[in-house]
Amino acid sequence: MFDIGTDYRFVMIEGTSEGWGELTFTEKVIDIDGPLLKLESGRIINSHSSLFVTATAVTMLASASSMQEHRT
Repeated sequence: MFDIGTDYRFVMIEGTSEGWGELTFTEKVIDIDGPLLKLESGRIINSHSSLFVTATAVTMLASASSMQEHRT
């Protein structure tokens, strides 16, 4: 599902003093150990966590927008 060396746009649920919200950021995956993703910043994300919403490869986002431009 994930590829080492690929940038992903992550969406996570985050708890703050004001309540729950979404945290969105883009970062490169540098190592994978089962469901654990080590990111370039040193952050480790458990992709099986209930706080993990989605991860979309940045290259996929660019490809999708390019395809839409070709259709118009």
